[in-house]
Amino acid sequence: MLCPGLFISKTMRVFRMLDETSIALAELPAPLALGRSAEIYPWRDGRVLKLFLRDCRREDILQELSNTRAVSRTGINAASCHGTVEIDGRIGIILDRIDGPSLTKLPESRAGEFFSVPRYLADVHLQIHNEKCPQLQDIRERLISNLDLESLSFLSREEKESIRKYVSSLPAGDRVIHLDFHTENIICAANGRFVIDWMTAAKGHPAMDVAFTYYLMKDAELFPGISLWQKIFYETVRQYILSKYLKRYFRVSGLSRVDLEPWRLPVLLFRLGLWNIESERPRLQFWIRQELQGIPKG
Repeated sequence: MLCPGLFISKTMRVFRMLDETSIALAELPAPLALGRSAEIYPWRDGRVLKLFLRDCRREDILQELSNTRAVSRTGINAASCHGTVEIDGRIGIILDRIDGPSLTKLPESRAGEFFSVPRYLADVHLQIHNEKCPQLQDIRERLISNLDLESLSFLSREEKESIRKYVSSLPAGDRVIHLDFHTENIICAANGRFVIDWMTAAKGHPAMDVAFTYYLMKDAELFPGISLWQKIFYETVRQYILSKYLKRYFRVSGLSRVDLEPWRLPVLLFRLGLWNIESERPRLQFWIRQELQGIPKG
């Protein structure tokens, strides 16, 4: 595996050799999609531009560029990267355009597919976990390095030392793990189901990835600004999909809920460390402190 310093140096040169594009942000067509960290715009030659927001950390963009290139060389259905651009001070990655609804929206066009969504979710996840990608960073190393992030500064030195020892003791793994795997990150194209948004990808034990999806579908914030009735409806749907997804994944993989339990603390740390969503912050800090009570002290 490339040492981090060497790879970052090479990637920085990639950013200095940005495509010679004089287009301004105002000249771009309407975005195809909006996310927490980026906007997706149509691009030439049947591709799309993933243009990161100004507050997105440069190192996170470098991470996504590296991960996307590495994963696209495996057997996983993922978009290939075709370079980078800078538009009005914002960095973007040029990717293959994948046409089709997300797995979330698939039942809107094919109502009969609703009950198949959990199976599709589990099967794509299992396919990811069948792949290896040595270029990805070990999730345990990533978790330990994340302890230096400002979002985890509420932890004491002793707590961080306990976490380092605990994370180092977790099972090693060499499989691709996505770490933001949910129905909106799967695109249902005519030629297969493609997984997008590889910024958080790593290599490690599949149980960490499943535990993170469990968090996303059970505890993560729903769409902001929705009504109470919408919240009840979406929560009911989300829990149905989660239950059926876990049942199929466990049956095929041989893992169980017990295998997910040691990864609860890493999941909470990873979520707060990287996303640091204001509305989630108080309860994540509370849950982290709860989990810390159950691990050996530094």
